[in-house]
Amino acid sequence: MDLEADLGIDSIKRVQILGALQERFPVSGDVDPERLGELRTLDDVAGFLSSAAAPAAVNVPVPSQALLVVDYPSAPGVGRTFASVQELPAPYRVVEAYADNRTALVVDDGSKLARPVIGALRSEGWRVEVVGLPGEVASTQGADSVQQLRTWDAAELARTVTSGRIDLVVQLVAATGQEWADAAQRLAHTVLVAKQTQPALKSAAAAGNRAGFVALTQLDGANGYRGSESGSPLLGGVSGLVKTLGIEVPELFTRTVDFAPGLDDRTIADRFLGEIGDLATDLADVAHDAHGRRTVVPSAEAPAGSLAAVPEIEASDLLVVTGGARGITADCLQALVDARPAGLLLLGRSQVAPEPEWAAGLEGAGLKGAIAKRIAAAGEKPTPRGVEAVYREVTGSREITENLRRLRASGSTVEYVVVDITDAAAVRAALAPYAGRITGVVHGAGVLADRLIVEKTAEEVHRVLGTKILGLGHVLDALRGTANLRHLVFFSSVAGFFGNRGQSDYAVANEALNRLAVRLKHELPSARVTSVNWGAWDGGMVTDDLRRMFASRGVELVPVRTGAGIFAEQFTAERGHDTVIVAGPLKPLSAAPAAGAAVSLLADRDLAELAADTLLSDHTIDGKKVLPATAALGALIGAAETASGKTVSEVSGFRVFKGVVLDGEDEAPSRLRLFLEPGRDSRPDTVDVLASAVDGAGQSRPAYGGNVVTGDAGAGLADRTDLATTARGAAGTDAGPLYRNGTLFHGPSLRGIRRVLSSDAQGLLLSARLTDGRPARGAYHGTLHSPVLADLLLQAALVWVRQHRGRACLPMEIARTRFFAGLPADQDFLIAVENIEEVRTGITCSVTALDREGRVLQVMDGVSVVEDPQLEGKFGQPVQVAAGTVAV
Repeated sequence: MDLEADLGIDSIKRVQILGALQERFPVSGDVDPERLGELRTLDDVAGFLSSAAAPAAVNVPVPSQALLVVDYPSAPGVGRTFASVQELPAPYRVVEAYADNRTALVVDDGSKLARPVIGALRSEGWRVEVVGLPGEVASTQGADSVQQLRTWDAAELARTVTSGRIDLVVQLVAATGQEWADAAQRLAHTVLVAKQTQPALKSAAAAGNRAGFVALTQLDGANGYRGSESGSPLLGGVSGLVKTLGIEVPELFTRTVDFAPGLDDRTIADRFLGEIGDLATDLADVAHDAHGRRTVVPSAEAPAGSLAAVPEIEASDLLVVTGGARGITADCLQALVDARPAGLLLLGRSQVAPEPEWAAGLEGAGLKGAIAKRIAAAGEKPTPRGVEAVYREVTGSREITENLRRLRASGSTVEYVVVDITDAAAVRAALAPYAGRITGVVHGAGVLADRLIVEKTAEEVHRVLGTKILGLGHVLDALRGTANLRHLVFFSSVAGFFGNRGQSDYAVANEALNRLAVRLKHELPSARVTSVNWGAWDGGMVTDDLRRMFASRGVELVPVRTGAGIFAEQFTAERGHDTVIVAGPLKPLSAAPAAGAAVSLLADRDLAELAADTLLSDHTIDGKKVLPATAALGALIGAAETASGKTVSEVSGFRVFKGVVLDGEDEAPSRLRLFLEPGRDSRPDTVDVLASAVDGAGQSRPAYGGNVVTGDAGAGLADRTDLATTARGAAGTDAGPLYRNGTLFHGPSLRGIRRVLSSDAQGLLLSARLTDGRPARGAYHGTLHSPVLADLLLQAALVWVRQHRGRACLPMEIARTRFFAGLPADQDFLIAVENIEEVRTGITCSVTALDREGRVLQVMDGVSVVEDPQLEGKFGQPVQVAAGTVAV
């Protein structure tokens, strides 16, 4: 069989196939690209794989047919993005975020989290009221009151939690070993808790203090995205509720926090308090384990996955598909079987009846009119509801019949089985004759019951979760121990990934599917397990009004052919390790309104993690660890960016009042306390920040301050081609000795000045390159600020003073810092010291960072460097250098 002649595959497609072949069947050693180009037939492929170029120790399977390649049209803004885990620094903790007389309601699910959480709250002066779930023994130690629910009844819950003040709801969703039904029950109950406590929380928030709803899970220390622990992955679905609540009631602080099993109570208590007091309000999911803190983010790059080979779908496969005979799922299946005619077993609730003769050729209003006449002819009164019921039966049968015809026309074997997937016994009976041949499951079934959380009913929530969670559970349970499952693809939604107004239960169900997919992939590394979080499709129930609404929000709709092609492509070898993806635009369907005006607040930044970091070890003066000015600047920038959600573009008036020394002594500061208030100048986007150093006894003293500007930096400065030209023409001298001769005191992680390119009384030009170590997990970074790389700019000023005044000095003030772009890590860039003025205490100057082409990245104006004779000898062995020009 010739790949081009017999299969109609052109040369471009052939390159794609060979690329997929290389990825699927990796070879060892050097492979001649021309040899790959000669592979034209399946016999050629087999010969190549069995040749000496293939690993001798691996039995590499030869595909029985051409590799699957899917063609589909691209669409603007529509693509594939991956769920990824990203490390986070410790939080800024708001001081006195909640009211003085504050009450927390802890919903105790019987897990081990209750005791440390209650103890933590009591230690901070909270009144703690505990409500125990049915069948669980509520924790009483330290609680001010304990009530035990006897049933899951919504009315009993309402009577229990709707009286009295509530400032914080702590919903525990961490019980282990939960099966499908119990997990769904507990998740449904969380929606009802959010409903019943919402009025009290809104009342607390209206008083001007923080009020919050926080869910705690115990999955794997990564919000369920490791899949490697014993916690029930389905319970991770609570994240969808919390995100939706944050959209529907934006005045509340909302967050899901996951603690790794095995964390000790003291660590859980400390980190829990940090989370409920976090200055950042835009983090929906946060997780903790012994190694740190992290969150879930969308990423353009797929996370590192298993090395196990995943087979692509073949014609011999048989997929059982829920909800596959109608709607978008049927369109997706059509794209798949057009590319590879695998067998399909479609499960649906709708009966398929032959087309009535009286309905032939009728559509829309004409069909409804005929239905009304038939009802009247039978002696009954036609009602809109009765007409609509018959209309749905007729049109549903038509759609299913037509879809079955189209799917079978591709050459695929297709069967349709009528079954309600929420009925476990019925599902077992329906799948029993096929179970031994089934190799995959596509779960596309789902129902909607869109309403705000405060309006939700228990029946609606159970119906939505029943189809999405229990339905899948019944199918997988029916196949357990019999089917050899190689393909598991779930239809999830961005309504869960981002949250969506009016869809709390649907968000819960879909987030549960995402966590389940990760767990199943961990357990079945050689299987395809993918949860596809679809954006809104441009089809089905999307009306012109909805299209206009989405367009006004900047949300692109997924064209049917594009989305169906993305689905089919998930069954290729290349996509075998995709686990949780977003398919469509990377935008939520709805979002909370923008934050209001800035308010004054206090926030603490713990210094313990930084004190143990290499940055401090490499920034010692006279044997003492000194906080770099650029790290203090980063603390101010980070606090302002966290509070505002905007990028800092400028800092003015930065001053070091008294530096922070972290030498391990008792009086050493344990934290920075940052006071943020709206700036006093005419610009609405400014924040004044004062950072005080606070020791273990609670004593504080001012340490740093500045005025921070958030928002667009505006037009960048003109390129400094003059400096770039000078740099290209200068050989320069090695700057290494500057770190040994007493000019600079910095250790290895801060030694980034590479060469002195020019130096005279008017200025200095250096080349620099340094790895950005991100101390304390990036806690002192800003969007455009790196405390490590920015330190090189201040080092440059110290170099000029030593070379031309022969003195040791330290920076104390920066009149203005402007950020146009981030400084490049592990790349060469230039640093220029200019506009030097000698003053009584030292000098002032400007320091500019620019790339090799002269593009200005950052500028520090009015850098005040103070000379101090007492510093001599504390930087190392000084070398006396006469003032004047240094030849390079």
